[in-house]
Amino acid sequence: MGSLRLDVESLRTFRAVVDCGSVTRAASQLNLTQSAVSWKMKRLEERLGSPLLVRDGRDLTLTELGTELLVHAEQIVGAHDDAVDSLQQSQLEGTVHLGVNDELEADEVATLLARFQRRHPMVRLHVRMGLSGPIAQLVRGGDLDLALIQVIEPAQRDKVLWTESIEWIASPTYMPDLGESLPLVTFGPNSNYRTLMLGALRAANIDHYIAFESESSSGVRSAVAAGFGVALINGRGVTEECPIWEFPELNSSMPTASFVVRVNSRSRTSAVRTLVDEIHDTLT
Repeated sequence: MGSLRLDVESLRTFRAVVDCGSVTRAASQLNLTQSAVSWKMKRLEERLGSPLLVRDGRDLTLTELGTELLVHAEQIVGAHDDAVDSLQQSQLEGTVHLGVNDELEADEVATLLARFQRRHPMVRLHVRMGLSGPIAQLVRGGDLDLALIQVIEPAQRDKVLWTESIEWIASPTYMPDLGESLPLVTFGPNSNYRTLMLGALRAANIDHYIAFESESSSGVRSAVAAGFGVALINGRGVTEECPIWEFPELNSSMPTASFVVRVNSRSRTSAVRTLVDEIHDTLT
């Protein structure tokens, strides 16, 4: 063990496989081929002389050695990335006003922006989180330089990051009373989902009423889980507490939702362009 050497990228690959739960998803996250990830894992296990992961059906389980190595991998990869960020601090200056859709994971966005701040300490960020509709209006009006939002139909200049399905959700125990109006949980009057929801219900001739409104995705999911009614949400919002709701009477298909970066046409600073690039590189 005295001559053992562990390189950072092998540890990064190991950590990604554990986090993603599969070699395929880890390869996508790391922008590597599946064979490259498998090779890195094989070489790492050969150096250590013991397996790090065992497959149990569809699941990957850490061995005792894998559990120990994961702790070190987190520390080593984190320290490496912090050092690189510190040494690569740029001379970019200015203020960037960014809008972010509420349905994105706050931790993921905060980590991305904290890294941007470390790399570009002379850039001042101002971030506003909210519904995509109002955020898009602020970009159009010039109050925001750029936004990370969800749209049904991307504009020509939008940079599309990924696309998700839109699903009906309800509490696992929810049983609609077909003799009564259908209770709805919505994101409020400024949400694209509310327009889609009401249009589908009118097309199916289903009576309905709005039982609960919240402008946050966590508020909508909490209300649905509590049994207030049904809602529309993007695919990543589907959980065990708010599973997909199958209702044969609602036979109209939903469009997909695209998460995009939208930049105000008058915001052409280097700081804005750099943030757009880092968002794209991190989230795609």
